[in-house]
Amino acid sequence: MSFLRKKKHGSNGHGARQGSGEFVLDDEHQVVLNSRGLVPVVLQDIISDEVLHLGYMDRWALNSTLEEKTVYYYRRSSGRLEKFGEKKGLEYEVKSIKLDRSRRSILMKVLSRDESTVIESSFIHEIEVLTER
Repeated sequence: MSFLRKKKHGSNGHGARQGSGEFVLDDEHQVVLNSRGLVPVVLQDIISDEVLHLGYMDRWALNSTLEEKTVYYYRRSSGRLEKFGEKKGLEYEVKSIKLDRSRRSILMKVLSRDESTVIESSFIHEIEVLTER
């Protein structure tokens, strides 16, 4: 497993500052980072539409994800970058990126690069919602 340590960003077209709390995704879109420099990212399977995971990306993870079109997350506990699914030997290709209206969260639709793998959601605990009469 290859964890990447934080490095300084070069000028590669992504991540140029549009203000202290924003990350430039392309010529038309910026995402707003929270006070810790992070943005919540929801991963959704592009085929089944199942929500797979909720994690956070910092500038480094966003930049790596955009460059490689593979999902990277910033692990807050260790301060490292991790390729999503790497512990299980999986890799997820980014197929689309959407921002919410406020540009404070991201939805990434992804596809497993190993087509024989069944993608499992991190959301496994279902709560029954009772309706009032």
